Amino acid sequence: MTLIRNKALLFLFSLCLFSCSSGNVGYWEFKLLEKSIDTLGNIFKSEKPPVVKKIEVPKAANPPSIVSYIAVSDLDGSEVSSSEIKALTERLRSELLLTNHFKLLERGIMEEILKEQGFQQSGCTTSECVVQMGQLVNVEKMVAGTINKIGNTYSSSVRIIDITTGSIDKIVTFDYTGPIDELLKRGMKKIAIELTL
Repeated sequence: MTLIRNKALLFLFSLCLFSCSSGNVGYWEFKLLEKSIDTLGNIFKSEKPPVVKKIEVPKAANPPSIVSYIAVSDLDGSEVSSSEIKALTERLRSELLLTNHFKLLERGIMEEILKEQGFQQSGCTTSECVVQMGQLVNVEKMVAGTINKIGNTYSSSVRIIDITTGSIDKIVTFDYTGPIDELLKRGMKKIAIELTL
């Protein structure tokens, strides 16, 4: 593209120079050629919008005959707004349910139970705290994690914790550089599916 641009500019410049030196081009013709060169230069150097790299979502595994009863705690994060965290958490809940690997405790019911017990969900990031939350809402497993933004990169770490043993069954880490829309649309689906593999 640069080679074509350079040749076009050289041709117009040569045409202008040749015509001016032969005395056949007047002031306004010269200005028109000069404007044409500027316009052509702007066309070739204008940048195209960056291409958004789509997140590759793996193929979901067949659901098991017996599914686990889970709850999803609100994701924690830094440099990501609370409304974005809420939207990403909700999408993760939906995508986990759509895998057909889990029965999901509805968010409103979970919040009501925790409120009755006087349990504060925000800031509950350690495995011990998440296990305690899971015991209160009476589920088999809890899903918890974080989404942080560093520069233009979103770094996610989501885990499934077994409430009986307190052990981490599966952890998925995922880094994505690009707009948060793609993380919402395809990133949460990728994480949900990878938690079932």
